[in-house]
Amino acid sequence: MGISRRSMMKATGAAMAVPWLESLGGFAHAAGTAEGGPQRLLMICLPLSLYHDALTPTAAGPDYEASEYLSVIDGFRKQYTVISGLDHPGVNGGHSAESRVFTGVPSTKKNTRSLDQYVAAHIGAETRFDALPLSAGANSFSWTDSGTMVPAESKMARVYAKLFVGDDKANADRAVREIRKGKSIVSLVDQQAKELEPKLSTTDRQKLQEYYESLHETERRLAKAEKWVHTPKPQVDAPAPKDPTDSAEIITQMQNVCDMTHLAFKTDSTRVITFGYFEQNRVNIPGVTNPYHGLSHHGKDPGNIAQLKLIEKQFFIELARLLTKLRDTKEGGATLLDRTSIIVTSNLGNASNHSNKDLPALLLGGRYNHGQHLVFEPSTVPLCNLYVSVLNQLGMADKAFATSTGPLKGLEIG
Repeated sequence: MGISRRSMMKATGAAMAVPWLESLGGFAHAAGTAEGGPQRLLMICLPLSLYHDALTPTAAGPDYEASEYLSVIDGFRKQYTVISGLDHPGVNGGHSAESRVFTGVPSTKKNTRSLDQYVAAHIGAETRFDALPLSAGANSFSWTDSGTMVPAESKMARVYAKLFVGDDKANADRAVREIRKGKSIVSLVDQQAKELEPKLSTTDRQKLQEYYESLHETERRLAKAEKWVHTPKPQVDAPAPKDPTDSAEIITQMQNVCDMTHLAFKTDSTRVITFGYFEQNRVNIPGVTNPYHGLSHHGKDPGNIAQLKLIEKQFFIELARLLTKLRDTKEGGATLLDRTSIIVTSNLGNASNHSNKDLPALLLGGRYNHGQHLVFEPSTVPLCNLYVSVLNQLGMADKAFATSTGPLKGLEIG
């Protein structure tokens, strides 16, 4: 019988942070995997979409010619799939659809839990952080069951400290006191809410139930935080990143976020990360003189498109850098890239006219049979079908997520 990581930590009094060890078969099973190691999820949104003609191959199947953007990552062709024609049924409103890109909830309904938070609830128990929402310029993508946005961290120096800089005993003890104080406040508020409940209308009781869910989630997170306070953080060779002081330094921010993503996965500090690549105004990229958002409304102007492609191509350059880091990091008999499903998409299909149809979609890493361009008739297949396939890759037996009609056809697990 395998020994679980949880049992090992309990037996040692959680004296140190135990990394993933391939010998601990019980831990691998607890992580919900089929290949003997933890699975991870990275979700990236580009809120201003990607220029269709520079991304999408003209041919379907495995023998497509790499597009301008895909040529940047073509060395990983056997480790990614490009998908055309997907969207979220009932999700509209142009930029306002950003909050629903990873939930798939139609715009007429209250938003609810996003894919990353759903996955984190299943595979986040063994890591210091259930999930890590980051920001490479934007992130309103993570949502709780009750429809509350999970805030993202934009300062990677703070993320580095949270992941890798240990506290002395005095600070750790102070943190425990603050956590326990927070737990007491949650308990008091919970009691007061229950005393108020009999006096409320049916509608208000429903709202209060959502509030209860939020309280209990806060209580759970506080309990988990207390458990990890005296567990030493992993040590890494990489120095703390320097946060750019100018939001126009979009490349530096993207590099920092990708570096923290790699280190967080490498040290098994979390298994779920989201972030967005975005800057509303000017960006410091050679050859780009107009604001990013304005360029996304290119109106088919060749000059605007040329500048827009410089920005978007830079994303693929940094993506290739991250893929290389994940591929070159070994874990047991696999690599981090083998064990990480990466979704790249957008809430907009065509940013120039605010269309929420035919969303760009890339799936990278994991154990899928990659190396193809899957093409679907627009508005016939939900993007959430891709999410179901990803859940299955992560070891979950879910047959549905939001508006899905099943797993994505043609995307098989290898």
